[in-house]
Amino acid sequence: MIRDIVIRPESKTEINTDNTAAIISTTGGSASNFAVWLASLQVETHLVARVGKGDKVKLVEEFLAKGVQAHLQEDRKLPTGTIAILVEGENRTFFTERGANKNLEVGMMPVDLFGDVLYISGYTVLSVGTEATQKLIKLARHHGMTIICDPGSSSFINEYGPDNFLEAVAGSDILVPNLEEAKILTGQEKTALAADQLNNDFPLVLVTMGAEGVFVKNATTAEIVEAKKTDGLDPTGAGDAFAAMFIKEIIDGGRNVIEAARSACDFAADATKFLGGQPK
Repeated sequence: MIRDIVIRPESKTEINTDNTAAIISTTGGSASNFAVWLASLQVETHLVARVGKGDKVKLVEEFLAKGVQAHLQEDRKLPTGTIAILVEGENRTFFTERGANKNLEVGMMPVDLFGDVLYISGYTVLSVGTEATQKLIKLARHHGMTIICDPGSSSFINEYGPDNFLEAVAGSDILVPNLEEAKILTGQEKTALAADQLNNDFPLVLVTMGAEGVFVKNATTAEIVEAKKTDGLDPTGAGDAFAAMFIKEIIDGGRNVIEAARSACDFAADATKFLGGQPK
């Protein structure tokens, strides 16, 4: 669980002086954003996360108002995590304090809530490590769930080690890295080559490329789905919105991966029209 502080300067940033900006503070984090976007599509959604002492009750109520059933662990020592996000056009710079996320306990996840899909944020791997992540994936697979993983952060992957990360999320059905993450995970500079290499280990790979769309790769498809043109205000949460709509399409059935990706791209484009990573 993360609190987002989103900062969008209204002019060129100047050092050592005041800068006018649009600033919002909201509940965020990749898993939280994904959960709220998915719930906005009328899909039953459960979120498992860890927060600081004293934050559990109010956050459970907040998520319930957004349609998400939150199962929150309360940390006795560490505060709820915080990210400050500096938005400059399509570029974002993150300043992160993981806080209570560092102590997430996978063993406390309510197994009776397992349903159709398990979404794993790459930040979860950072919190719980390879062994616990693999335990979670195997448990989900035992329950017949589709497992989707969003790596979440190129700097985190570098810190954790690309090979170690791939080992941690092995067994996932769908991998949704952005282009920079795909390059780091494979050592490939070309999008198609990176997606093809990742597809050796993951049945479906969706390499998101911001305004350029998404590269879809599975055993029968290698195709770019273009993004819908839009005057985006803030790309924060767009990737989470993309994943939510894609999963919604997969759960509903009836669409192939390209059609599902196109619908997800349109949904993600709409998610950039306001500040913050969750639907308004």
